[in-house]
Amino acid sequence: RALDNIKDELAWYYRFAYKFAKPLFIYGDKRIIRNGSRLSKIIVTHSRYCADMYQRFGLKIDRVIYVPIDCKKFKPKCGSSCEDYVLTYFGKETKFSTIKKLADANIKIKAFGSKFSYVPRELLHHRNIKILGRVSDEELVELYSNALFTAFPFTNEEFGYVPVESMACGTPVLTFAYQGPGETVIDGQTGWLVKQDREMVESAINIWQNGYPEEMRKKCRSRAVEFDVKNIAGQWLKILESSSNN
Repeated sequence: RALDNIKDELAWYYRFAYKFAKPLFIYGDKRIIRNGSRLSKIIVTHSRYCADMYQRFGLKIDRVIYVPIDCKKFKPKCGSSCEDYVLTYFGKETKFSTIKKLADANIKIKAFGSKFSYVPRELLHHRNIKILGRVSDEELVELYSNALFTAFPFTNEEFGYVPVESMACGTPVLTFAYQGPGETVIDGQTGWLVKQDREMVESAINIWQNGYPEEMRKKCRSRAVEFDVKNIAGQWLKILESSSNN
């Protein structure tokens, strides 16, 4: 579904390949689900969004355990945003048309990620977009910490590391509600959840011009700690212990 939502933004050769590969993707998914249901004692997914998706194929989900992040590595470098820019990630499922609308509204954007082949030419040379490419974890922590907020214009992300890493660094996130990040980002407390492109652009402009309460940055960190490795590992241990006793 993620590729369905952005296929019109892809280069023609990607659209051509996807048109013929889509039936194979669907067949492969269904086969994996059938085998998983038959062979697995307990089935765990990494978000409710993902669980709902598999349940529509008839797979019974026993538990949702979110993906862990290292909150010792991803942590705030400053108490407030130190620079005026919005951070985003350029990946194959990014809604680049939304990013362009933000940049056209004179919002300064820094983008990391290494998948340049997907990026439209008008974004590569946009005056308000600085493309950083692949960055180290240390650089990424600095980028998260100094950003005013992180924009995550993915539409069908099952979990999403970027929003949780951003919150761990104390920076709120603007993203779409109907996906995995809609479960990790708390609307109005650790970020903003929207339903449509237009709403994302309007929200971004409002935040860029008017800011937000500084308390949000503290709430971001507190929320992200819930996904720390120690907490998630404890949930897995409980499942493994329960499974071994049955």
